[in-house]
Amino acid sequence: MKLPVYIVLCCTLVSLIGCDTADAPGQKPAAPAATVDPAAGQTHGTPLESGQYLVDLSTGAVSIRANQVDELALFKAVAAAAGFTLLTGDIDWKVVSVDLRAATLHAAVVELVKDYPYEIVYAPMEGSAEEVLSEVVIGEPQMIEAADGKPAEPVDEDLGALDAIKEFPEHERQQAYLQALQNSSPKIRAAAAKEIKPVGAAMDQLTDMIVNDPSPEVRIATTWSLEVSEESEIPRARDALVQCLADKDLDVVVECIESLAFLDDAAAIAHLQPLLTHPDEDVRNEAFKAIRWME
Repeated sequence: MKLPVYIVLCCTLVSLIGCDTADAPGQKPAAPAATVDPAAGQTHGTPLESGQYLVDLSTGAVSIRANQVDELALFKAVAAAAGFTLLTGDIDWKVVSVDLRAATLHAAVVELVKDYPYEIVYAPMEGSAEEVLSEVVIGEPQMIEAADGKPAEPVDEDLGALDAIKEFPEHERQQAYLQALQNSSPKIRAAAAKEIKPVGAAMDQLTDMIVNDPSPEVRIATTWSLEVSEESEIPRARDALVQCLADKDLDVVVECIESLAFLDDAAAIAHLQPLLTHPDEDVRNEAFKAIRWME
């Protein structure tokens, strides 16, 4: 069984793009420097056991601690918590201890990856002119070949980093999943949507994503969370699921019907009845079963 993991990153580097010295064209300005304590895991709070790590992004500043932790596992966990995509090459990862304080996420990431060739990519936040840290590339990620023989996109980083979030304290876990919902990867957004608790800011995000996220996989994943909403949130969850009954992807429609049945809110019946004559057989059948269940 894994030791409880909380989140951290660390390291140091010879940059391919000079993040530590001069800013490359189009690159974010260097952030305030981070500080690293070599006696990591033993200061600034309760000592961590070997194999444990912790990250705190809740105050805007970044605090990362680790005690004898596999470096790649740390990178993955921080990427998941901060909501950016991580791509890595074939590297001999170290076991590290870290005690890092940084004013910004950018500064923390630079400090953590600076021992390797790396690139930090920013992208516009959806619906805003503001740019956010979108992707960190360490080394040279493995490339896959497309069907036409041309180079394809780098292989997506596996979703193992999200598994680490399950070990966080509840508040940190919710915040980490909330940030992962902003990730550029549909797979990561979908995985986070399935795990996040649908309350507060998460409910706001889920009810928007179920209608507006461009990925059917993500829209389906949001139904899984909405169907287990707390009683006080059921009206909002029902209204969001009702909206997705008009989704252009019929698989999404079927999942929304099933989630409405799971909510067991009779107010949804009136919205399901028109689907009894839907052209698609699966939609008709699921609507019929849902209505019978809620009557």
